[in-house]
Amino acid sequence: MSTQILDTGSVSKSRQALRETLLVIRREILTRTSNRTILLTTGLLALGVGAAAGVGGWFLANSAQGLEAFSLNPRMLFATAMICALLTSLVYSSQSLTAGVVEEKSSRVVEILLTKIGIGPLLAGKLLGIGLVTLAQLLVIGGTGVLGFAVADGFSLLDIQVGPSLLWFMVWFLLGYAVFALLNTALAATVARQEDLASAVMPLSVLQMVLLVVSLYVLPTHLDNPWLHALSFVPLFSSYLMPIRFGLDGLEMWHMAAAAGLSAVAIPALFWVAARLYRNNALRTGSRVSLRASLTPDDQN
Repeated sequence: MSTQILDTGSVSKSRQALRETLLVIRREILTRTSNRTILLTTGLLALGVGAAAGVGGWFLANSAQGLEAFSLNPRMLFATAMICALLTSLVYSSQSLTAGVVEEKSSRVVEILLTKIGIGPLLAGKLLGIGLVTLAQLLVIGGTGVLGFAVADGFSLLDIQVGPSLLWFMVWFLLGYAVFALLNTALAATVARQEDLASAVMPLSVLQMVLLVVSLYVLPTHLDNPWLHALSFVPLFSSYLMPIRFGLDGLEMWHMAAAAGLSAVAIPALFWVAARLYRNNALRTGSRVSLRASLTPDDQN
């Protein structure tokens, strides 16, 4: 009987957490889809990318008249596109996520939210809601680019077979977003003012730019470097380095699977750290505190 009561209680808590998470997801999506600035910016970017792709496809088709169709490495093409999309989306989503976290703390809204919603569902809902909006924006912008290139008949000159590449690169996009979004959330939880936010997340922003340079310019010319191979298995670096290794045929499939598994295992640990930092610092105001102090509950300081 006691076991059945515990099981029933666990199921009830899980359902409650799921309802709270869905509520936060809905809140984050509605907040951004009702923002005219976000909608206008997305529309303008989509039009710009579509027009640029159309013009590029037209020049490509006209300059290559009379020549045989040439082929590109589809893996490398999608790897480069995915990494650029990953960096762009992380810059945008991280800014939106961290600014929201600090704004809720400074305005004391988080105190009201935490009385009705658990810390886990609150963070999970924020990450998923903002992630879904960001993914939708990327699909709209990227889709217009593909459409513009296709209308200009640019694909007639390219012999591209995607195969499993697109699936793998989507996996790395999702894993990379989860890892960096959680790290940005953890750093944002240590500050309570918008003016301190830039300095708090600066190390991670610099790291992303370094990873972009390493993945696009260093790794292709040092494909056999053992240090780069080792770093590509580290969850913080794998979302940038593994797609390029895959694009250059520089690894076996079990390497990709192993690196993806390590990133997937690291996500719950990062979520626990971010949730602990958020919980301990939700009611703290004033200047930025160190990560070590942030891991200690406020009533113990």
